[in-house]
Amino acid sequence: MKRRTRTLLIASIVLLVVAAVAIAVALRRREAPEPARLLPEADAVIYVNAKTIRRLTSFGEKPATPREPEYEEFVRETGFQFERDLDEAAVAIHTAQTPANRAPENRYSEIFVGRFNAERGAAYLQKISQTVERYREVNIYNIPVENRIVRAAIVGMDTVAVSNTEGTQAIHGMIDRYKQMALPFGGPALLREHYRDVPFASLVWAIVRVPEKPSDPRQSRSLTLPGGFDVFIPQNSVMVASARFTGTIHARIDLIAQTDQDAAKFSEQAGTFLELFRALEGNTAASGTDPDVKAVFDSLKIVQEGPKATLSATIPLAFFKKILSEPPVELSPQPKSDAAEKPKKEPKVKGKAQRKPKERK
Repeated sequence: MKRRTRTLLIASIVLLVVAAVAIAVALRRREAPEPARLLPEADAVIYVNAKTIRRLTSFGEKPATPREPEYEEFVRETGFQFERDLDEAAVAIHTAQTPANRAPENRYSEIFVGRFNAERGAAYLQKISQTVERYREVNIYNIPVENRIVRAAIVGMDTVAVSNTEGTQAIHGMIDRYKQMALPFGGPALLREHYRDVPFASLVWAIVRVPEKPSDPRQSRSLTLPGGFDVFIPQNSVMVASARFTGTIHARIDLIAQTDQDAAKFSEQAGTFLELFRALEGNTAASGTDPDVKAVFDSLKIVQEGPKATLSATIPLAFFKKILSEPPVELSPQPKSDAAEKPKKEPKVKGKAQRKPKERK
């Protein structure tokens, strides 16, 4: 009896462990990626899964050359190339002249995850920094850039935190959260509230809050599209942009407004722009239009459901590969005129033709 009881007890413990692991995995799948959850409070959050993008395309196989002198020096001294070695990146945008950012321009906080040599990276940061602050056993390198200080810290063997906000609160917070990664936390409020609106397995996504204008909260912003076409963006709305791969690239932008009327107004104006855009594309397209480009244009659509308006497109992987793999088109020199290409004829001399002087013996 005791043996049977012991077996049942062991089996129960195993089942509880398996159930706990399954629940943890399920909850983990619903959480935002770790780099994004390390970011401070912000008005916009952007995330890029560069590792998976490289696996699906040829991105990073042919690094851009020539490089800017500053970037060339960075690559030479650290051995790190963003297009080749970066795996993940998360960016927080702190909108200018807001309670969280009194500066007259936007400020940024970033988390970079990739493969790099920590010693070489620290040596480079030490070289270009003005001062170094020690915080929770992590060096924060204060780098002067124009009229502000950029703070950078190597918080782990594969993770770097960077921020150019005024004060140390943002960089300290990212270090604190990295030290507590084993504890459950959802990241900044914008991420906690709206990451559920990001389609599952998105490789690139962004969550942007449209704040009120301090001068007149009743006014709404507008998004200026090509051709000077303005699309109404309601105040206090949230825009969620994403792209995920399921054989093809599914790109979409969700506008989450406060009311159905605001979403309907955005949807109507965006739909008008799409019709105009298709008409212009149809009139100017040549007979040899790239089929991948045409497929993207044909797939564009806008749909409204309550306070949400969704603009979506399906992008063939071949089109995406062209964008990331093909080098920029070089402008060929203008063809020379026929007059320039043909050799100049010697002027004719009236009378007898000129003869070459005979060589003297």
